Amino acid sequence: MMIDPRCFVLFGANIVLLYLTQLVNSSICNWSLHLMILGPMIILPGLYLKLRDGLLCCFLSGLWIDAAIPVPYGLLTGGSILTCSILYAFRHRFHAEHNYHPILLSHVINLAAIILVSCTLSYGQIGSFAYWAQVIVTTLVSHLCLLLVSPWFFNAERLLFNLMPVDTDPAELPIH
Repeated sequence: MMIDPRCFVLFGANIVLLYLTQLVNSSICNWSLHLMILGPMIILPGLYLKLRDGLLCCFLSGLWIDAAIPVPYGLLTGGSILTCSILYAFRHRFHAEHNYHPILLSHVINLAAIILVSCTLSYGQIGSFAYWAQVIVTTLVSHLCLLLVSPWFFNAERLLFNLMPVDTDPAELPIH
């Protein structure tokens, strides 16, 4: 059974987004700011691909993210696989062809990823006001950037679908 070529297109786009985010993080580290833009990486694999291909894309993206971000290894891989599975189960409720639902979903998933990483890494700092203030600032800055990045990212992925000889419609959606 062949792997959907859109899986590799989405994986490549996820690599580019993570690389660009890391470049911005290295530029703004002097201000003690950090961007965490992980939400858009999971949306289109969960909404466009079959379950096996979406899980493969999220697994590979999660491994790449875990290698680049200092978190316990496998945390974001497992989180992205779980999120992709949930998105796949409810994908008939979302309109993947427009940006409104994917942008809202990317904000929710990004917030969940920030909370997951913050709670995992806050061993002795759970009662520290400074730690949670930094988490709130990171969340606000990340979501402000996500307002600009998400539409660009989703449109770039759809443009890549159109440029390549692949199907641009989501797979296995019921016709209404």
